[in-house]
Amino acid sequence: MSETHWLHPGETTQLDHRMLIERAAVTDVVVAAGLLFDSGEFETLGTLYTADALFEMSPAPEGFPATVSTREQITDGLARLWQHNRETVGVHSRHATSNLLVTRLGPDTAEVYSIFTVTGSYTDGRLGLRRLGNYVDLLHREGTAWRIAHRRLYMQGPPPVWPAAGRGTDQPGSDQPGSDQPGSDQPGSDQPGSDQPGTEQLASEQRVSEQVEESGA
Repeated sequence: MSETHWLHPGETTQLDHRMLIERAAVTDVVVAAGLLFDSGEFETLGTLYTADALFEMSPAPEGFPATVSTREQITDGLARLWQHNRETVGVHSRHATSNLLVTRLGPDTAEVYSIFTVTGSYTDGRLGLRRLGNYVDLLHREGTAWRIAHRRLYMQGPPPVWPAAGRGTDQPGSDQPGSDQPGSDQPGSDQPGSDQPGTEQLASEQRVSEQVEESGA
């Protein structure tokens, strides 16, 4: 496997043993990210991201940055969100990552499209659907391990799986439709008096979750 390939469902010409190993490795990373968040294992979760990783949400809730950068900021925001969910909301989340499709694979770059479903088990005994969305993950190989370099989370309409732009190119993010591109704002400092678990972008998931619950979705 010496070059990056765009993988089309059903094609068998590129399914040699080396590529099958790499496909298994990159999908394991995507699935593990949700499982490690649910179990609160943030030190291990951090090893799934590159040091300069980006995490973007589209759309970003009003008042929150659309982008979180660096492994430390991402894992810190996720840890704050996990703690907020447990201690303030009273919910234990479960992430189910499904419909994983490896859309691009090369010696050092991979892309995985997937669907996530988050359910919650509340301390008062309720069970509920908390959110639905899509991940588009760009992964880079570092040594013998694959890590997430760019995670894009879509909270509303799903992004196209096979957009016209980007097919035949190897530029990260080149497959993003203009109207769906997450914003480029960077996270700022913590806002005093906020009851959110920090202004890291990932904390905004709770705001979106509460809006879903209030609407009865």
